[in-house]
Amino acid sequence: MEENRQLVGNICASIEELSNVIVDNVAASHKDYEIMIAALDEAIKKAKSNNIITQLFVGAN
Repeated sequence: MEENRQLVGNICASIEELSNVIVDNVAASHKDYEIMIAALDEAIKKAKSNNIITQLFVGAN
């Protein structure tokens, strides 16, 4: 009986560790996503300010 309790305790601890790893990975992925979106947004702003978007679609004058 005691062996079973220890086994269950070990399994629960392993599940908790795995959950923490998953949470950390999801948080890191989300942070990377936010960084990429911010970089893309900045590139679009820069392109708009340099009129690059208009030149691409309308053509250079």
